[in-house]
Amino acid sequence: MLIPFLQYTFLQYKGFSPIETATLISFYTVSEILGQLIAGCCCDKLKTIKKIFIFSLLGVMFSTALAIFINIKILFYISFVIMGFFYYILTSILDSWVIESGENAKSKIGFFRAFGSTGWAFGALASGIITERYGYHISNTIYLIMLSLTLLISLKIKDTVKELFNNKEYILTVIILLIICIPFRGYCQLVPYRIEYVGGNTVNLGIFNFISSISEIAMLILAQKIMHKLSPDKLLLLSSLGLFLQILILIFGSNINIIYISAVLQAFTLPIILVVGKIIIDRISPSNLKTSSQLVAFAIFNSVSTIIGTASVGYFIEKFSLDKANLFLLGCNMLSILGALYYDRNIKDRTI
Repeated sequence: MLIPFLQYTFLQYKGFSPIETATLISFYTVSEILGQLIAGCCCDKLKTIKKIFIFSLLGVMFSTALAIFINIKILFYISFVIMGFFYYILTSILDSWVIESGENAKSKIGFFRAFGSTGWAFGALASGIITERYGYHISNTIYLIMLSLTLLISLKIKDTVKELFNNKEYILTVIILLIICIPFRGYCQLVPYRIEYVGGNTVNLGIFNFISSISEIAMLILAQKIMHKLSPDKLLLLSSLGLFLQILILIFGSNINIIYISAVLQAFTLPIILVVGKIIIDRISPSNLKTSSQLVAFAIFNSVSTIIGTASVGYFIEKFSLDKANLFLLGCNMLSILGALYYDRNIKDRTI
């Protein structure tokens, strides 16, 4: 669908160049940062997660409908930015909803995340196939229907809610997560161009996303158990090393089947970053600021990294070449490995 599976290809379909695509997504991401900061404060202030989630879901539905069915350019820009404001509130606030539902739910956050990856996997595969055969209007209409079903289900779920920036460990953790996420978001930006480069299409992109999501499931389920034996900072280092292999395979893969191997290695990157990041932030945050601390951190390490990673890769592709973008991405990844090593050496090992 338009969000979240085929963002890049949809903008290309609309006629945007690589640098225009990256710039528009960067504006989208700036909007999502603001959305998460405001939503986190609202959740802690109003003592509700459910109402903020439902309001954000309605915002996504309205803006998506505008982007799909109205062909006026300025309205497309506005609706796309509004989408950014609300969409990542949904994904990040759900994690807070789980974490703040009690110790039993928090201990199973990886298990719940695995269900999300399963949905993402089949959604990515279906959206690629449907878009290739029937076009974006059909796939995006289906997406709106799925959002409507989500709204109905969320109405039945029980609500829950339980000095941030003076916490030096919090600040260091967010910075390290940001450094690790920048090359990952750049990698995500590069994937559609590499698939197109080797002769692939939206079906191949859907299959790639399907494999990536399926690969995440086992790690999402096992991550909590692994953290009982291996400290979170060691897992962050593992994620940076796993991303290094992903990037190498993506860059040097000569056909689509080799590039699919890069998707398999996602088991060692995104699920670790998400689960470990959420657990660490929860552990070091004050009890009265749990939701806002999660959303502020997620807005910074996920959204700011998207701005830097996508815009940089788009710029290198547009102004130089795909090869130069590859080298830039490898350089960013080496920096993330050094950052993870620094974090590992300066934070006391603590298993969960």
